[in-house]
Amino acid sequence: MGLFDNNRLVDLLSNYLKTQFELVKLDIQERIEELLTRIFTFFLTAFAVLITLFFALMALANFLNAYLESTYLGYLIVAGMSAIISLILVSNLKKQEKKVEVEESNSLETEEDIES
Repeated sequence: MGLFDNNRLVDLLSNYLKTQFELVKLDIQERIEELLTRIFTFFLTAFAVLITLFFALMALANFLNAYLESTYLGYLIVAGMSAIISLILVSNLKKQEKKVEVEESNSLETEEDIES
């Protein structure tokens, strides 16, 4: 009779562990699905915004072409403005990256000082 109870206890424990494993597996699967949904939504939204921006810039370039009575100056002006804005954005991103690196190194130094 004692052997039977031990087998039942082992079965209950193994079933419990299997259930917990399945719960963790389902939780991870749910989080991955949520992340993929967010990524897909982000890319779809970014694509729509970029297409809209492209057509707005083309309209601006065509308007400038008509205003300046030229076939290419509007496109050059819009391309130049886009290049300047891109350079400003890239330089700001690099500054932020350097700032984050400095903050991380300072926090590591602080943690080392606290530990010693």
